[in-house]
Amino acid sequence: MDEFCDYDFSRIKETKIFLVGSIRYRDYFIKIESILQIKHEKLVSICSVDGLLNKEKFNNYEWDKLQDIAIRKLIDQEAILVLDVEDYIGEQSREEIDYFSKILKKSVYYLTDLKDS
Repeated sequence: MDEFCDYDFSRIKETKIFLVGSIRYRDYFIKIESILQIKHEKLVSICSVDGLLNKEKFNNYEWDKLQDIAIRKLIDQEAILVLDVEDYIGEQSREEIDYFSKILKKSVYYLTDLKDS
């Protein structure tokens, strides 16, 4: 968890947080989920752990179903944290961000914005 000591996760005021980002950075999901839960007592959700770890094993239909479920899960969340590692945000993540910010009108945080200068 020390590798994220330069990030100020206390800026996230909401309790129920949904992590959004590319599966290519799955290690970030696992580590940041633990940081938010252990150090900041947040209730953290992601779409699918199996999807995160094993995307290549799903066919297009199954993957689309997981993405639909992710959108449905957003309704119950208070905020999302976008894991925009190396400033990368994938197309599916952008859809989740747009839905959350424009339709649900809830808070969106970006990992890069939480890094201390």
